[in-house]
Amino acid sequence: GCADTMQHLVTITDVYSIYVPNSFTPDLDGINDKFCLVYNAIREATFTFNVFDRFSNLVYTTNNIQDLSCENGWDGTHYKTGNDLPMGTYIYQIYYQDFEGWKYQEKSEIILIR
Repeated sequence: GCADTMQHLVTITDVYSIYVPNSFTPDLDGINDKFCLVYNAIREATFTFNVFDRFSNLVYTTNNIQDLSCENGWDGTHYKTGNDLPMGTYIYQIYYQDFEGWKYQEKSEIILIR
């Protein structure tokens, strides 16, 4: 007839993280065909993602982070014409906020391989 009690405080927080790959291969071989982000604890309403070619022309843009989920993803086509973009290096700009309100803005390269 012994009784015992134990207590442990567990705190769950939304820890911010984002993974932006540096390349993808939209060649329809079923491997790495779409550019997608893996993320956690990002305020979706603050998200902006733009991709530019080497001449600074906007070739892809979205304000919906779900467009870059791995179920959807960017397939390497021009956002207006739908034409396949040529193999090469592109520059992306990304802006978002985490759930604590911290703002992030990054710029880097994506390599599109066909």
